[in-house]
Amino acid sequence: MRVLVATNQFQGVAPHDYAHTVEGELVLVEVAECDSPDECGCGRGWPGMASHKATTTAMVADLPHLSEDDLRGAIADWLDAAGWAELFRSAADVDTEGEFDDVDAMLDAMVDEHVDLIVEVCDSFPVGTVLERQGTLIRGREWPAAA
Repeated sequence: MRVLVATNQFQGVAPHDYAHTVEGELVLVEVAECDSPDECGCGRGWPGMASHKATTTAMVADLPHLSEDDLRGAIADWLDAAGWAELFRSAADVDTEGEFDDVDAMLDAMVDEHVDLIVEVCDSFPVGTVLERQGTLIRGREWPAAA
């Protein structure tokens, strides 16, 4: 399966690059951004599912041993470990409007959305492409060279 993994390739090419993930760990496309993503860097980061840290460079990788069910499980585990599941369950406990009636369905929908985003990005670039992002804009990164 084609997925996105953290990479240190081309790290440092762009100003304000950072790499706090583990090389090769699965990353997500986007999770959440604060009110000032340009200042803190969250608008450029690829969140790592294992380290719970982020990097500014990700790579499209083909991992034949990984199935879509494996990816779905990893994302569900990440949502739980990162506190999203507990946040929604807590909100459901105090919800009087009924918006959080089915937290499991909401979490399943989040997993679906993450898988869809990963597939969309991976379908847009060849395997081995190093990517960077700025908000929702994703592009391949190249090493600067002089002619």
